[in-house]
Amino acid sequence: MHMKRLNILVALIFFTLAVSAQKITQKEVDDQLKELPFESFKIKLPTFPDRTFNIVEQGAVGYGVFKNTQIINSAIQECSKAGGGTVVVPAGIFVTGPITMASHVNLHLEAGAVILFSGDSEDYPLDFSSSGKASMPSLISGSDLVDVAITGDGVINGNGDKWRPVKKEKRTEKQWKELVKSGGELSDDEKIWFPQKGTQAAIDLKKGMKESKMTREDWEKVRLTLRSYTLNVEETKNMLVEGITLMNSPHITNMLRSIDGLVMHDVKVLNEWWYQNADGLDISRCQNVLLYNCTVNTGDDGICMKSSGKKEGEFRLENIVIKDCKVFHGHGGFVIGSNTDGGMNNIYVKNLSCSMTDIGLRFKSDVTRGGKVTNVYIEDVYMTNLIGEAISFNLDYKDNAAIPVNIDASKFLAPDFDGLHFKNIYCYGAEKAAVLGGVNADLNVKNVTFENMLLQTREGFEAIRSEGISLKNVTVEPERGPAFLLEDVSNFSFENMHASTEKLVQVKGAETSALKIKSSGLTAENIEFADGADPKVLDVK
Repeated sequence: MHMKRLNILVALIFFTLAVSAQKITQKEVDDQLKELPFESFKIKLPTFPDRTFNIVEQGAVGYGVFKNTQIINSAIQECSKAGGGTVVVPAGIFVTGPITMASHVNLHLEAGAVILFSGDSEDYPLDFSSSGKASMPSLISGSDLVDVAITGDGVINGNGDKWRPVKKEKRTEKQWKELVKSGGELSDDEKIWFPQKGTQAAIDLKKGMKESKMTREDWEKVRLTLRSYTLNVEETKNMLVEGITLMNSPHITNMLRSIDGLVMHDVKVLNEWWYQNADGLDISRCQNVLLYNCTVNTGDDGICMKSSGKKEGEFRLENIVIKDCKVFHGHGGFVIGSNTDGGMNNIYVKNLSCSMTDIGLRFKSDVTRGGKVTNVYIEDVYMTNLIGEAISFNLDYKDNAAIPVNIDASKFLAPDFDGLHFKNIYCYGAEKAAVLGGVNADLNVKNVTFENMLLQTREGFEAIRSEGISLKNVTVEPERGPAFLLEDVSNFSFENMHASTEKLVQVKGAETSALKIKSSGLTAENIEFADGADPKVLDVK
């Protein structure tokens, strides 16, 4: 009898452990993927056997001094080879070098657990691609995996201040002086601080090199120009990231690429606003993704969609659902680009709040990395205290990296944003309501609908060289200037608009055509034509 009770108790303990390691259920995932504005799809959550490997039992020491790299990686490999299970990181500060994930493994950080990545360069041997190009190893990486997860209530600290440059413009005078006094070195123009001496020399040396010709010895000489991503997993089937907090990233915090079946639930990214290139959640060329109830505060784009590696007739990024997320500081709340050359299709964003971001909804690309972006649906967005625009399309985007990145200017891949839909968008406080700007007549934002919007901003809604734009029940309340400035647009329509200022709409450009206003009660007094715009293009009903 006692043995039977003991067996039941052991079974309950294992069951509880298996459940506690993962909070979101398959039913919840299924429910979140219903009633989409495009054809629904399925995501299968990874499952793991009731088998655990506690890293402390494997010899790990969580006092913040001992390096546990080999122990953590061995536990992950042993777990995978045994058929899978959960590698448990208990409460403590576990210093480590790069961690490599394996199939059928859930790396679970219990409450109080901190994985702290080493600040010693010798712990990060360079990775070399088949072409010979080098990169710093990501802090947590994996490729060609099946059923993998990182879960729990613990913290992953990337120790990024050991590697990350800082721009002077982003610090107060007192903060800048303290930073310079702490060590490191300044750039030649004294506008950027580098945490490691020799970085400027490495930058100068690399400028004179052609990457395709660089040897391993050359790359070692310029390794200070490189930084690690925090979490970088690719070519994987069925992945879950849940509950964890990622902070202090050396570079991009999450770069998840070529994953089919990805769920990110209750993930927190906590980086300071001045962290250089510290994107929050980057989803690149993935398919079938649910990003749900996540929070981001960071120094670059918040939630960002990327798609590279053009394949004719295919979309490298497709079927993406983002719900109930919050973005605070960041260059953009929800972002598409700048890499769009792989194409994007079927993206749904619902119930997003953005506070204190530079831009709320940001779309960017240029003629070297453009591609088709279509079937994007964004609804129920709430934005407050933005620095720039509530909505921004930039088809001539240029990077402003502290360490320059080589761009192949010989490529011509035109951006093509065609078929985007915005509904129930509200903003209280921004520099501009929206900017829709094509670079030239061949690079336009096309076929975009805006419905049910109230934007209280310092300047209004600006559209240049855009076509097929429809606004219904849209109110823009600027502090200065016209509510709408249209220049060289075509097939632009308003429905149910009402003037709150004498000059609600200003129309410019001889190429403006087919401007329609319906059910709005506006008169010619509310519309100003200038710079060659012909009043005859206006149809008021």
